[in-house]
Amino acid sequence: MRLESLFYLVFAVFVITLGTWAVSIHAAGEEKEPGKGQVRALMYHHFGMEDRYPSTSVSMEQFENHLAYLDENDFTVLTLGEALDWVDSGKAEGENIAVITIDDGYRSVWDNALPLLEEYGYKATVFIATEPVGGSGYMDWEQIRALQDKGFEIGGHSHTHGYFLNRPQGEVADVFEADLKKLHETFEAHLGEVPTLYAYPFGEFEPAMKAVLKDHGYEASAAQKSGVIYEGTDRFAMPRFPMNLRFGDLDGFAEKLAMNAMRVVEAAPEKPVVGEENPPILQLRIDNKEINTGGIQCFVAGLPECGIDTSREDGILTLRVRAENELTARRTLYTITAPSIDGSRWFWYSYSWVIPEIEE
Repeated sequence: MRLESLFYLVFAVFVITLGTWAVSIHAAGEEKEPGKGQVRALMYHHFGMEDRYPSTSVSMEQFENHLAYLDENDFTVLTLGEALDWVDSGKAEGENIAVITIDDGYRSVWDNALPLLEEYGYKATVFIATEPVGGSGYMDWEQIRALQDKGFEIGGHSHTHGYFLNRPQGEVADVFEADLKKLHETFEAHLGEVPTLYAYPFGEFEPAMKAVLKDHGYEASAAQKSGVIYEGTDRFAMPRFPMNLRFGDLDGFAEKLAMNAMRVVEAAPEKPVVGEENPPILQLRIDNKEINTGGIQCFVAGLPECGIDTSREDGILTLRVRAENELTARRTLYTITAPSIDGSRWFWYSYSWVIPEIEE
């Protein structure tokens, strides 16, 4: 967590420095309203449980500040499914859209978050891991049904909340599908339907898991990597900005809501598992002519300890990013940020590497 704090400190200083010369006018002379036509999805777990779960909880003061900021700054808060429909509608230029997603289904959603959400008139998308439902610290099915009746969207978050990538490569898809079928059976028994949205446990996934979800009729799935959703986002690896005690302060919250999609059209490798080459190389192809290539930065686990090569051909920007040192954590984010040419906006993209051999 200390490394992530340093990252946001470095990033904030850079934003302030850039702001001294930034202008908010397009080259064509028209004012640009930042954030239009994109969706900022926020990821929560616990509410008011910061004494026990500081890395996955926001305080109630933080959460109320978040909701008040959304309200005061004219954000429309939709469920994830509604937001994706909005993006697909072709009318994605009229509003600032935010999505509140909540993973796991902890009891603090019902006890602490729900009253504030109802006060502001906001709905959320809650991803449920079905095996723990009704257990200590978790909501029960009656409460989950009540949320659904209130207009909340209920998605799947696996049955067992297991580490699927720990299985041998050839077994991942079968084990994941077996777990998914158990999830469906439990949803059918208690809600009378199966979900169409999914969030990967721990944010860990590979192409075989995405294929299983598509085969079972899912519309989209969410990961645990930060970034902004837009019309070109991979619907089965959607980014979300994580919220917790350390990074839930109002300045950081507002900063994330002002970020823009990098517009990555291809990320390689598709499978984010670190192999023999460590540190691994990430290659991105980006269709975004607004990026100031001289201001591109990369971070590894929150620190500017990486190298980046850039090239542009036929309007497509290619980045090759590699950490300076070997990755040693189970999950490590490569995060790339860049200002726009006119200095009025920032773009953000992250990619999560996984080393399954390392225990949590």
